[in-house]
Amino acid sequence: MAQPLVEIILAAELAARHSGPTLAAARRMADRAEAEARRMGIPVCIALCDAEGGQILFHRMEGSLPASVALAPGKAWTAASYRMGSDEVGRLAAPGGMLAGLNAGGGPVVTFGGGLPIRAGGRVIGAIGISGGTVEEDMQIARAAIAWDWGATPEEGQCK
Repeated sequence: MAQPLVEIILAAELAARHSGPTLAAARRMADRAEAEARRMGIPVCIALCDAEGGQILFHRMEGSLPASVALAPGKAWTAASYRMGSDEVGRLAAPGGMLAGLNAGGGPVVTFGGGLPIRAGGRVIGAIGISGGTVEEDMQIARAAIAWDWGATPEEGQCK
């Protein structure tokens, strides 16, 4: 299947910069997330951040849950800060895990699925956070949003 030219250009831009998703690229990913959420019939909040967890974009679909306004950015921040999915951080933060008790102190850490890092050239350049559905639904929407370049798989979240 041929890839639209705009996606090739955005992927090249991300790969060349490696400093983080541009606002244009973040909007494109948010549009893909919203399209997947609409297809699934789930109103969500969508947050994208740079590699340091600084928010680039936040979008709230009509009808999304009030709690999702805080959870989506928290999931993105967690994925960017720990360089792994928020669900993986959750496994490490569980009792007996390497990061046990991590979320006991409050703050922006979210330890369940919906946050994924965005990678380019082997580096984390940003992250996406989705909140509004079940953990599995949020993960599916996040994967759909970031798996838009020609070489990535949704599980990797790579932008080449």
